Amino acid sequence: MVIKMYIGRFLVVGKTENGKPFVLYRVSSRSFPNRKAVLKNNIVSIIPDNLNEIFSNPYITYNCINVVGNTIVATNGSHTDVIADKIKLGLPIRDALAYSLITMDYEKDDYNTPRIAVVLNENEVYMGYVKDSDIRVKKISLENGKGFYLGVYNACDINEYQKIDICGEKPEEICKYIMEHGEFEYPVCCAAAVIDKEIKIETYNK
Repeated sequence: MVIKMYIGRFLVVGKTENGKPFVLYRVSSRSFPNRKAVLKNNIVSIIPDNLNEIFSNPYITYNCINVVGNTIVATNGSHTDVIADKIKLGLPIRDALAYSLITMDYEKDDYNTPRIAVVLNENEVYMGYVKDSDIRVKKISLENGKGFYLGVYNACDINEYQKIDICGEKPEEICKYIMEHGEFEYPVCCAAAVIDKEIKIETYNK
């Protein structure tokens, strides 16, 4: 029996069964389900189907993946570009992640929604979040065929319990697997970036 849960927008970072590092971002939403992921120039943007919705909520449109050299930044909001800019300026990825989370803080919506983030390259991976009661940045180790997930609701933590099996080697395969994952409710769209000699990115929209 699969226990379903709603964790809102979430990230998954891990390695494929063949050892390729990847990160995935999925929009799961009850309030704004009519959105899509669009890829252009190694940047993935989340935008509403109806562009007029941009004016109804400042947090529904943003870049969720941004690539800087050999480093991938993935988050649930506008801090994606802030982290990427700090990396471009030469900050180590841990410092760029920590600085950006501290300065931008959690989202000032009705739910005090946390900001979550993952930054990775071939050599190191950091996960981080900031919420109204906590802030954390942690370096993690990945294992083949497994992924850590970090969500904004009921899953905003970095621990060994928030780990799932991963199926797929290509970004489109991982996207499909996570979009159809029975444990997580209200899928809308997602995007995945895989490090396979070069960085490969794909999107998936319902």
